[in-house]
Amino acid sequence: MCEVELTSQAYAKMILHAARYPQNTVSGALLGHRAHGCITLSDCVPICHLYQPLSLSLEVALTQIDSWSALRGLVIAGYYQANSGLKDTSLSYTAIKSASLIADYQEDAVLIMIDNEQLIPSPEIPPLTVLHQNSSKQWVPKEKSLVMWGHWEETQRITRQLLQAKAYNRIIDFDTHLEDIRADWTNQELNVEIACLAAATNGSA
Repeated sequence: MCEVELTSQAYAKMILHAARYPQNTVSGALLGHRAHGCITLSDCVPICHLYQPLSLSLEVALTQIDSWSALRGLVIAGYYQANSGLKDTSLSYTAIKSASLIADYQEDAVLIMIDNEQLIPSPEIPPLTVLHQNSSKQWVPKEKSLVMWGHWEETQRITRQLLQAKAYNRIIDFDTHLEDIRADWTNQELNVEIACLAAATNGSA
């Protein structure tokens, strides 16, 4: 079974997306690369907050994301979702359908469900569940020993700083981009900010 490692950038942007629209279900694509039996999730692209994607609209978004990520040596490696209800971590039909669509093209794709109730500035453990498809094509939680956090304390600090700075107001998803095509759904400015925070944390800024 494949190991999965989450980076600070992928985690922070998922949390910011959920924090920007706490009253809505939000979702997006997870980007990464595979090496030595491990998938590293290095980034994510927020997709929806206004409505959950139908198959056609999701495929259109994924096509654009796939083209952009391929230029950076990345693949679409999974899907994430935070439900609108505070205590709702259930797997919706949309989450299963969307993740399964990605899994049809990417071996060992994952589905991440965010736990809204645990979205606090300094959670002791990551407020999410990582799932994978079993041999029966059902989405089940991945063994915790196979979910890797290379620098969880660093990731916590970076995410906390971003939340305190209200950086969630600057995250852009595909819904926002469709309303204003000038809006950058790749969130490059935010990526640079996260990289700077990581460098400062490591003492190399």
